[in-house]
Amino acid sequence: MDANKVAKEIIPLVGGKDNINDVFHCVTRLRMHVKDTKKVNLKKISQISGVIGAQYRSGQLQIIIGSEVEDIYSSVTKQLGDLNDSSKTNQKEKFRFSNLFEIIASIFLPVVPALAGAGMIKGLVTILTTYMHADPKSDLIVVLSIVGDCVFYFLPFFVAWSAAKKFETDIPCSLALAGCLLYPVMTDGFLKGTSPMHFLSMPIPFFKYAGSSIPIILTVLVLKYIFKWINKLIPKALRMIFTPMMVLLVIAPLTLAFIAPLASYIAQGLVAIVKFFYGLSPLVAGAVVGGTRLFVVMTGMHLALGAVCIENINQLGYDFLLPMNTMGTMALFGACLAVAIRAKSEKNKAIGGSTALSAFLGITEPGIYGVFVKFKTAMLATVIGGALGGSIVGAFGGRATAYVNSCILSLPVFMTKNFWAVCVGMAVSTVTSFLVVMILGVKDSEKKVPVQKKDKFSDENIIINSPIEGQLKSLNDIDDEIFASGAMGKGVAITPTNNLIVSPFSGVIKTIFPTKHAIGLISDTGIQVVIHVGIDTANLKGKYFETLVKENDHIEAGQPILKADLAKIIESGYSVISPIIVVNSKDYLDVLPTKTTGEIKKGEKLLTVLK
Repeated sequence: MDANKVAKEIIPLVGGKDNINDVFHCVTRLRMHVKDTKKVNLKKISQISGVIGAQYRSGQLQIIIGSEVEDIYSSVTKQLGDLNDSSKTNQKEKFRFSNLFEIIASIFLPVVPALAGAGMIKGLVTILTTYMHADPKSDLIVVLSIVGDCVFYFLPFFVAWSAAKKFETDIPCSLALAGCLLYPVMTDGFLKGTSPMHFLSMPIPFFKYAGSSIPIILTVLVLKYIFKWINKLIPKALRMIFTPMMVLLVIAPLTLAFIAPLASYIAQGLVAIVKFFYGLSPLVAGAVVGGTRLFVVMTGMHLALGAVCIENINQLGYDFLLPMNTMGTMALFGACLAVAIRAKSEKNKAIGGSTALSAFLGITEPGIYGVFVKFKTAMLATVIGGALGGSIVGAFGGRATAYVNSCILSLPVFMTKNFWAVCVGMAVSTVTSFLVVMILGVKDSEKKVPVQKKDKFSDENIIINSPIEGQLKSLNDIDDEIFASGAMGKGVAITPTNNLIVSPFSGVIKTIFPTKHAIGLISDTGIQVVIHVGIDTANLKGKYFETLVKENDHIEAGQPILKADLAKIIESGYSVISPIIVVNSKDYLDVLPTKTTGEIKKGEKLLTVLK
């Protein structure tokens, strides 16, 4: 891949340098914050050779590339040169709870490589001392232990640096506050169980801050506002010295007495909640985590959940989520390998082979977008394989002693008491998903449609009318990979301009989702349709939605079935673009939109289903 060529193609399609606020990357994705999303051409970006896909997630442009992302990032930043921070838009982004995952993920992105590298060294120490009988007190092991433990022990410094960049506040002051948390007096006080100190009558309790992340994230967030406030009060000529002095005098005691202890309780609560659900049924927990791993990666939440894994290690001394996650990765490896063998076209064979290698090394995005969402049998196989392997790891207590990537290369970190369970889980996940694809096959051959003289829109085909009034959109315009990829079925999307949704045909209400944001219908002719109002609107838990029918009701074409308060949904920060999907598209020759752009009224012809 020519990284310079790819970078040259990407930059104009995101609106050029003047439209880019910042650019960074994770293991597989080039990430950007842009000023005007209308200047970004997602479709053309996705068509660039070397790019797997492109999407928005919580206001962030993510260009999915794979293992070559670092080279492309270097080329992009080199071609862009210095980005003028002052050019960022002054528009304040409305906070949504869903953004919290994106914020945490973006803070951890720069830290993960150091954590993973140090974690692998900790695994090497385990191998040397446990299986090769090396003396734990030898200089070799002591030095390796220092290297393996340093990043985790001093994690608050790394997180403070990254959080300060994310929140656009003072980095030196952020690092100083991390130093307060790890000062020997604080560390010794925790180890010895010392009673709280007092500063101006404020009690300062002792907590375990080494290896923590949430306390320093909350501290740096508060610092952002205190720094701005104090900096405005200090004359410009005195700011270099007196601003940091006054900031630290104000926030350091607050951090030690209130902010960090509160965040520690929050972290302890998160770990307690996760451990509680895991304790209800480790087998079920393992199946859920392993089976849904790739869906979590697609949403970009996997890095945010890394904070929970780190807190598990900090408080419990181990983590049980990472081994379960690895089962999903290994299941993808097995499915991709099978696609490489069973696919009929040479192109899909090549995709299967290359994505299998990537998944084996822990890079999942190429396999997700090249195989997982493309072939239904591969998706089914990966879910089954990941769930079976995860259930084994959960039931028998697989553990991780450090934060690493979820892949077979991380085996040294899983070498605890029940290491065998992780090995068996990996084998079961890989073999199961491989066999499922091998047995069910891969439907990748093109259908040969006989030449017909009749009009493809003839009356023998089935017409689906529009249930929504609004602006027509392509499924590719949806910021959700499951809909946009066609994994759920073919159809169109509409940005509604009216609160009322009607039935697109005569049939039966099959399913009303508990959150009321989506309805499943079956026509009298057997067509299964899902009307999904908005994206991620399940988070509203039924708020602003009113169902006008019940499950199993027989409905007529044009009959009102649902009301949605569009204004309130938009005000809550959600997109109202609504997919209308024929979920059993595979049962028909094709599903074609009557038109793809412009306005559409309720009852107008929307889709033609070819028999």
